Amino acid sequence: MRKKQKTQEVRAVFPSREEIRAAQLACCGRCCNQCESPAEYAWRKRDVDMAILLEKAIENELTETEREAVRRHWFDFESVTAIAQGKGINPSAVKRTLERAQDKLEKVLRYAVFYQNEQKNENIVPLVLGRARVIAAARNAKGGSSGDRITRLRQSQNLTKEILAPALDMSVKRLGELENDAVPDGDELAVMSEFFGVTADFILKGESNE
Repeated sequence: MRKKQKTQEVRAVFPSREEIRAAQLACCGRCCNQCESPAEYAWRKRDVDMAILLEKAIENELTETEREAVRRHWFDFESVTAIAQGKGINPSAVKRTLERAQDKLEKVLRYAVFYQNEQKNENIVPLVLGRARVIAAARNAKGGSSGDRITRLRQSQNLTKEILAPALDMSVKRLGELENDAVPDGDELAVMSEFFGVTADFILKGESNE
């Protein structure tokens, strides 16, 4: 009888000593309930770093047609049908373009994923890049309300409400209200602007955050 092959478990490696040290340097140095642990910081930063690499790969490794399809579908949330109608082509052509782009990106970034997670399990590549894609979408999406922008700023740093709210000196409930389009007061606006490195006008109106 043929022996059943064991499926290799897909799991990332615990943050390295170097990642822990980087997390401690990024912190204020105090041990308090408002700070995420060094391990939590390292896990979060891994995905943010991979999102940045994903953006660079989209920009430099895809053809113009592939890049446009990826940006419209992943970042602008347009459906395959809508993209096809806008370009006057068959949806199946757009789908093939997206699949081709996905394959390219996985091949380009697979070794970065292996290095980051200290393993060569091919199954981990789409999982890691899937998380990076969500973060990259938050970093690149435009428009929407002030609540949408606050949500995207949080997601762009791979932060949960439970981690972000204490850092902004507000409750999780209040942060949720702001993400649901409650108007921030002056102090809340100042804290969020400083934390994310954007202007108040960007949060309120979506104007340039230069």
